[in-house]
Amino acid sequence: MSNRVQQLSDTMQTSCPNCGSIFLISPEHLEAARGQVRCGECMQVFNALLSLENYTGDFSLLKSSQPQDNLNLQQVPDDPIENTSLNASDASDASVSLKQAMYGNNYKSSNNFKPLLWIAGILLLVILVIVQTVYYQRYKLISSSHYQQQILSLCQILPCDESRFTNLSQVKLLERNIFTHPTRKNALMVSGSFVNRAPFSQPVPELLISLSDAKGKFIANRLFKAEEFLSDKSIQLLEPGKPVQFRLEIQDPGSEALAYEFEFFGSNYGA
Repeated sequence: MSNRVQQLSDTMQTSCPNCGSIFLISPEHLEAARGQVRCGECMQVFNALLSLENYTGDFSLLKSSQPQDNLNLQQVPDDPIENTSLNASDASDASVSLKQAMYGNNYKSSNNFKPLLWIAGILLLVILVIVQTVYYQRYKLISSSHYQQQILSLCQILPCDESRFTNLSQVKLLERNIFTHPTRKNALMVSGSFVNRAPFSQPVPELLISLSDAKGKFIANRLFKAEEFLSDKSIQLLEPGKPVQFRLEIQDPGSEALAYEFEFFGSNYGA
């Protein structure tokens, strides 16, 4: 190939065997491409050496363009005298990549759109991970008021056992009364009410009553189950915002017991 190129002039032409389009080609281009070029008109790959010859046309009509690879060839007008033929070949002077050939004028916009797709995909994965974490930890996270509404909304879509939701810090004592039992000796009557401030229903807790003297010294305590202090024994769950009455009898600890403390605990307290 090198010997034949040296015998020809610096400006040569070759033609596409598929569509007949004529292109200018340089010796350097032939050496780099090893004779294999691609037609800018029909995209056919062919051996330029098979139809290689010196260019005999009008050099003043040629554009100054140096081909860089086997995709860039300067097309020679079919009729160098006709200006219309020269203008028609202008579109084939620029190199066209595979993506540009596929997307055409939308090539740049499609490239700009890809980063947005990546960002959207990453954000979607992050959201899915957060949703999964909240869902699998729902029975623990429900104890925090920061996550309750999100978990309850999630449970509208995904299955949840709401009977397992509990937050005893949102069970508030509304009133309490301690007085001498009207019919029994050495006994006290304890009554009052409490309410569930959580936005969900939760199981009835157990009630711990602790006694102490005037100096705060502990005297005694006792843990009462729900069936022991509920006025309405049929209550299984505390509905949000609905007060519940309680009443129970305890042994009178004597005059030393001056302070009474009420606390709510889960059913597994002390287990």
